[in-house]
Amino acid sequence: MAKQASLHRGCTMTAHLRPHLGVCLWLWLGVTLGHGQGQASGRVRLAVLPEDQLQMNWKESGGGGLGYLVQVKPRAGDAEQEVMLTTKTPKATVGGLHPSKGYTLQIFEVTGSGNVLLARTEFVIEDLKSNSVSRSGRRPPGAALGPTPAPAGSPDPEPRITLAPSQDLPHPGGSKGDEGSPQFRCRPPTPTDMIFLVDGSWSIGHSHFQQVKAFLASVIEPFEIGPDKVQVGLTQYSGDPQTEWDLNAFGTKEEVLAAVHSLHYRGGNTFTGLALAHVLEHNLKPAAGLRPEAAKVVILVTDGKSQDDAHAAGQVLKDRDVDVFAVGVKNADEAELRLLASQPLDITVHSVQDFPQLGTLAGLLSRLVCQKVQGGSPRGGPATPAAAAPALGPASTPTSLVLSQVTSSSVHLSWTPAPHPPLKYQVVWRPSRGGVPREVVVDGLGSSAELHNLTSGTEYLLSVLPIHEAGPGEGLWGLVTTAPLPPPQALAVAMVTPRTVRLTWQPSAGAAQYLVRCSPASPKGEEDREVRVRLPEVQLDGLEPGRDYVIWVQSLRGTEASEARGVRARTPPLATPRHLRFSDVSHDSARVSWDGTPRPVRQFRVSYVSSESGHSGQREVPGNVTSVILRPLSSSTTYTIRVTCLYSGGSSSTMTGRLTTRKVPSPSQLSVTELPGDEVRLEWAVAASGVLVYQITWTPLGDGKAHEISVPGNLGTAVLPGLGRHSEYDITILAYYRDGARSNPVSLRYTPLTRRPPSNLALASQSPSSLRVSWTPPTGHVLHYRLTYALASGSGPEKSVTVPGPSSHVTLPDLLAATKYRVLVSAVYGAGESVAVSATGRTAACPALPADGSLAGVDLMAAFGLVQKEYASLRGVAMEPSAFGPATTFTLLKDAQLTRRASDIHLAALPPEHTVVFVLRLLPESPREAFALWQMTAEDFQPVLGVLLDAGRKSLTYFSHDPKAALQEVTFDLPEVRRIFFGSFHKVHVAVGRSKVQLYVDCQKVAERPIGEAGSPPAAGFITLGRLAKARGPRSSSATFQLQVLQIVCSDTWAEEDRCCELPASKDREACPASPSACSCSWQTPGPPGPQGPPGLPGRNGAPGQQGFPGPRGEPGPPGQTGPEGPGGQQGSPGTQGRTVQGPVGPPGVKGEKGDHGLPGLQGHPGHQGTPGKVGLQGPKGMRGLEGTAGLPGPPGPRGFQGLAGTRGTSGERGPPGAVGPTGLPGPKGERGEKGEPQSLATIYQLVSQACESAIQTHVLKFDSFLHESTRPPMPILEAPGLPGTRSEPRLPGGGGHGGPGPEDRGEPGALGQLGGPGPWGSQPPGAPGGAGRPPCCRE
Repeated sequence: MAKQASLHRGCTMTAHLRPHLGVCLWLWLGVTLGHGQGQASGRVRLAVLPEDQLQMNWKESGGGGLGYLVQVKPRAGDAEQEVMLTTKTPKATVGGLHPSKGYTLQIFEVTGSGNVLLARTEFVIEDLKSNSVSRSGRRPPGAALGPTPAPAGSPDPEPRITLAPSQDLPHPGGSKGDEGSPQFRCRPPTPTDMIFLVDGSWSIGHSHFQQVKAFLASVIEPFEIGPDKVQVGLTQYSGDPQTEWDLNAFGTKEEVLAAVHSLHYRGGNTFTGLALAHVLEHNLKPAAGLRPEAAKVVILVTDGKSQDDAHAAGQVLKDRDVDVFAVGVKNADEAELRLLASQPLDITVHSVQDFPQLGTLAGLLSRLVCQKVQGGSPRGGPATPAAAAPALGPASTPTSLVLSQVTSSSVHLSWTPAPHPPLKYQVVWRPSRGGVPREVVVDGLGSSAELHNLTSGTEYLLSVLPIHEAGPGEGLWGLVTTAPLPPPQALAVAMVTPRTVRLTWQPSAGAAQYLVRCSPASPKGEEDREVRVRLPEVQLDGLEPGRDYVIWVQSLRGTEASEARGVRARTPPLATPRHLRFSDVSHDSARVSWDGTPRPVRQFRVSYVSSESGHSGQREVPGNVTSVILRPLSSSTTYTIRVTCLYSGGSSSTMTGRLTTRKVPSPSQLSVTELPGDEVRLEWAVAASGVLVYQITWTPLGDGKAHEISVPGNLGTAVLPGLGRHSEYDITILAYYRDGARSNPVSLRYTPLTRRPPSNLALASQSPSSLRVSWTPPTGHVLHYRLTYALASGSGPEKSVTVPGPSSHVTLPDLLAATKYRVLVSAVYGAGESVAVSATGRTAACPALPADGSLAGVDLMAAFGLVQKEYASLRGVAMEPSAFGPATTFTLLKDAQLTRRASDIHLAALPPEHTVVFVLRLLPESPREAFALWQMTAEDFQPVLGVLLDAGRKSLTYFSHDPKAALQEVTFDLPEVRRIFFGSFHKVHVAVGRSKVQLYVDCQKVAERPIGEAGSPPAAGFITLGRLAKARGPRSSSATFQLQVLQIVCSDTWAEEDRCCELPASKDREACPASPSACSCSWQTPGPPGPQGPPGLPGRNGAPGQQGFPGPRGEPGPPGQTGPEGPGGQQGSPGTQGRTVQGPVGPPGVKGEKGDHGLPGLQGHPGHQGTPGKVGLQGPKGMRGLEGTAGLPGPPGPRGFQGLAGTRGTSGERGPPGAVGPTGLPGPKGERGEKGEPQSLATIYQLVSQACESAIQTHVLKFDSFLHESTRPPMPILEAPGLPGTRSEPRLPGGGGHGGPGPEDRGEPGALGQLGGPGPWGSQPPGAPGGAGRPPCCRE
């Protein structure tokens, strides 16, 4: 009964009996223990106090019950109501009894299973008075009978509680008592609003929740429900409180009980503080049915300790005159219940051992609640007028609490001060879910406060209490939730490299530091990384190139963290080589070239592989080398070439190309020299390195037998015997190479009569009207050559010329342009003329210009329609007459789209020597970026040939493709060139020769630049005018400028002959024809003044003036624009694969020299997989892993330790031993395994260590549980017996066996067992993370 000695003092509650009684019944609950004797009626002692009060004491029972029930009932036939009261001490006082009436007194012990009668007696107050006087004999007449004094050392006088007698109380223990006694019903004199706050957490369970619902129905049953009587509301809470129904939801008892019956169990955590705040904020509101005049009762039912702080909200409830009853079940914290409940705690706090005992408490709780609302006396016991504190009226109370300026760490409070200012205001705040309260004091004249250092995103319970001289007055309270810690804003990726990402963001208010987490978007073995910084920027190093990353940033302040903000960033891949090119491709080698990278490269790796033969290899070259020769390669083979940059931190992606090696070359330059007799000497140029043998065959024309010999590959001559002098022979030679390849055969016809024709006849266009004919002279003395030529169509006459014998070429003049001719050449010897050889060729197409029939070329102005009759149909073109001559000026605007197909203008046969002539003027609107005055492009609009003007650099560039389709260009940026860009008309000649380009400005030579041989222009493509250099495609933008002349003259000497008659400033009146006059009027009659003419041309330079003063420094000009990157060459398509023809098998050749080492062989097939090795020793135990994420909260643990233990009590008797659980069924006997080798001892040690550790942990947990149970304080409640266990206790392992095999009998190691599958999931939620593990208990 230690707990009973620490109960709080009671409070006084007053109720009235029937009016005709005019008295009150007083019940005094004592806190000291009485000691009585006797049985039944002898166990209780009665004493009459002044004013006919009856004091009773009885012997305390040792059964550990819930308390005592005292019933004082008038004898049968009396209309006076009975009195029933409860107490937890064996002492009570009853007042208001009639002195001459008889009463029956019954005292019951309240237990979990029912009420047990302790004592029963009958008495009359007057009889007790006379008996007491007659026994004492020493009491003076009229002296009052005093109360029983309190024991020595009692701290306080006996507290009082005044209770009204209940109406129609049933007999204790569940019987009806006297026959005809009505059932208990509660009819409070004032309306009552009753709210049940029911714990619905996981620890209750579905089955126990049904018992809670039955308990609620039993408590509600005695009350009269109605809008003007008792209203019932209910809120179920766990992690989040939920109002099941409001006070005004139901108007009858049947509806309320039906709602209780259909109540659903929710489950969750136990946040009692949050639930009490929910009752304040939502349930105790007029909108929810609260009546201002009604008594307010909150009944809390819970089975565990709150997971948040509930004291603050409970105190607010009590401060608002709400009577709080607390009912605890099982593991409920009674200390917490006592803090939450109203006074007196003997009436408002109740606990039962388990859920089945709730049924025994329901009737008692209904009566106590009924008595509480019927009495309604102030808390703190019966107050006398002298001891009453002065009342604090509304004038002493502040109003209108306003919460504003809420941030993540602060909040501003303001209120309307009381008319009568207090001494001070006490502002108290604490988190609604629990925590240490904090407070601040504000001067009585103040009306606001600022709270700082709050936790972000947290709900706080705030109260403002006025403190007067008479004590604290009625205060204000409120709930506020701080704003979450603001996350970083405006995340931006400031810089990205292949290995780093630099991130910036705007600072977050209140953040002490920032947490940055970087994760790869698609994990490929790369771990996440995390860093904390104080400034709003971070640079992440050590990243992988060419990968996507997700970067999250959170604001941190202590243990608080904001919402994470993320951004995606991709590191660029390591730079790869560009523009892979192949050159010098032969049958066994090739040069691979590429462009370097901006970043330094450690090495380049060049690899090659053939998908046909599997031949492969690789080379690595330093980072400053951009080409490499690959050898040896196989002939006529397609290789895949890969070039990779090797950096210090990794390798780049690979650039890939394909090349096909050429067929092995054949012998060339065959010649035959006659030797005496029937032999001749055959000579040839060695084909290439790697020839193994030459095979030579000669066959007489007509019917004849072929002869064949083989010659070693290092020779270049052979003697052929047996050639007659009266027959022609076909002599054929081919080469066999070491890689097995065979060249194409090369043949010549040998005529013994020494009248051999010339060979290698070739035709080339010399000019639009000439062809150059060349040949290889035959051996022997040639007198002269006869050359005959005619139109290839055969329609024209045939012409002949004679060429002296020493010559090997001639030019045929006066031919038709763009016409195909057939040419025959024969050699004339002293003995006769050889047979003629023939070839065909075409002359270049270069027509005469319209203005001057003697000048050949192409007028691009007319080709594009820039003439007076056609320009109107062109978009973006304007025309205006010239003021200085017959030439017409055309203005090309930026929306002009001047594009023609090359096949329509016939520039494909443009001669190698030509001159581009143009007269133009650049306008202020002309672009500063480069544009092509004219250019020829391929089908894909890649530039091939043209002239570029760059106003930004003040330069002119001519570009073309060489025979290998590589771009070549020459640029002129001299001072004379810059005049072109000063806004006047200028005539420009770009004279292109075979090896040089000359530039003329205004018919004056400016410069000369070398250039390589030009390739043939493409037959298919496009020709454009004024196109911006960076533009591509048919709809690209154009430049704005004026154009008068644009021609291509089929000669590179025209610039020396031109006189620039179009330019008035440089016009030579003697050499240039007079311009036709545009005026038709008489010179004698003066006409009206004409419009103002355009500004004149600059005059001649005057004499030098005097030295002037230095002018002011001008503004720096804008930087020039970067020129366009030249187009990359296209990779040629591989040639077709030749056919192989098997020739006749030749005779055995001569024994050759020892050959070179052969190429490495192909990679062999992978070998068979080897047999697995023996099982090795188990490795050491790994390091402890990172702590995992916290699991869901587990079920409530055992009750914690109480404070320091008291003095040791007497040892109790040892209880009987518990029943032994049933023995489990024996498992099947396993097969005996073979003995293992010594290598498996480590595994055995580990298994033994784990088993030993598990056993010790099991016993430690049992011991820990025993300590918890042994330290729990005694509870005055009935504990239900537990069910018998269904699982036996673990037993210690038995002793060692005998007769087993010894160490010397070890067998082969047993086979490894299969990996077991995962076990079934448990039914309980995961518990909190465990602490650090214990070291193994067993060592080697």
